[in-house]
Amino acid sequence: MSKKGGSRHMVRMRADKRLGVIQRKKVKWLLASAPGPHKKKDSISTGVLIRDVLKLSRNLHEAKKILNSGGFLVDGRNIKDVKFPIGLMDVLSLPLEKKSYRISLKGPDMVPKVISAEAAGSKYLKVVGKQTIRGGKISLTFHDGRNYLGDKHISTGDTCVLSVPDFKLLSHIKLEPGAQCLVTEGKHRGDIARLEKMIERPGSHEPEALLKGLAGEFVTVAKYLFAVDSNYS
Repeated sequence: MSKKGGSRHMVRMRADKRLGVIQRKKVKWLLASAPGPHKKKDSISTGVLIRDVLKLSRNLHEAKKILNSGGFLVDGRNIKDVKFPIGLMDVLSLPLEKKSYRISLKGPDMVPKVISAEAAGSKYLKVVGKQTIRGGKISLTFHDGRNYLGDKHISTGDTCVLSVPDFKLLSHIKLEPGAQCLVTEGKHRGDIARLEKMIERPGSHEPEALLKGLAGEFVTVAKYLFAVDSNYS
């Protein structure tokens, strides 16, 4: 009789290379992310992050102890599940270590970058959906699945900077010419460049964008852009 549901493990060699998980050949199995705020292909499980990336534990048993002690927060929330998915722009806080990280991109790899305690008080969230709900209110959907009541001036593709952990709007970054953008997919994944202009393509082709980075100008798919500000690190 076959098992139902998804596997709690994946073959390490088949894991998305962009996740920055090291030692692929050393251990066969990698703990898969559970369903949650980020898609499996765009996330890494909390247990693997603690054990293999941050190297705070030697095994998952020790990782569970860290979680149960309240020593690991994601966006200001205590996480207890080693399979909880961690994804782009998540803010990690380790009270016992007195360290904070933001999940960012280094080239094609998704990596935790050390940030200050002040920077850990905010999170960048890309608007991926917008709809009008009962009462004429505007509901925004962010890239991590979170829903938020916004206003008509915020558009799909823009970025909202929200406070952590109470998630109040601190600032709004429009995806428009002049905006600094992180490229999240494609061959320029991980690059930060200035948006020069949007390029509409006829027919069913995806809209594109012209950007200017340190190496010059390049074109990428517009939906790959994540607008950030000068405080982004």
